[in-house]
Amino acid sequence: MPAMIRISDVRRALRPALGSDMVDGTDVAEQAAHTLRSYAPYRDTFETLSERLKNVLFNALYTSVGPSMTVRLDNGRMERIRLGDLEAIADDCMYALFDGLTVYSVNFQNLKDYTLRSESLSALRVLWEKYDAFQSGEEKALMARIIRENYPPERYRGWLPEQE
Repeated sequence: MPAMIRISDVRRALRPALGSDMVDGTDVAEQAAHTLRSYAPYRDTFETLSERLKNVLFNALYTSVGPSMTVRLDNGRMERIRLGDLEAIADDCMYALFDGLTVYSVNFQNLKDYTLRSESLSALRVLWEKYDAFQSGEEKALMARIIRENYPPERYRGWLPEQE
């Protein structure tokens, strides 16, 4: 059964990087959600889906703002979206898919494998939040350390507890 992708989750994921004007005033969130809904595990890997999503985001942004690739964030600051930024933005969107996956061993292994091949904070987040039954305390402690050492706090604040 495919994961349920809610447009509200995709909008929430896009808002910090693209701003409400872009997220609510264009179809970028709808295009991203459509791409996520097209995921089929028999046909796609998380890597191929992420690559497709980055292309969709780039095309939607370019269509909306042109070659400047500049958006107004919710704090009023103008921000230029660079190609390298699309990796993290796409990964934030991928959380909507990962969070909607049924919690079972095959998805656990797929997410775990994906985290080893990519830099997906969203996959790590879902493993942290939903897959306790599949992981030891030591594994979770290692995961928390990896997250804290490799990502800025604003990307995990709110779901990863403070360091003890």
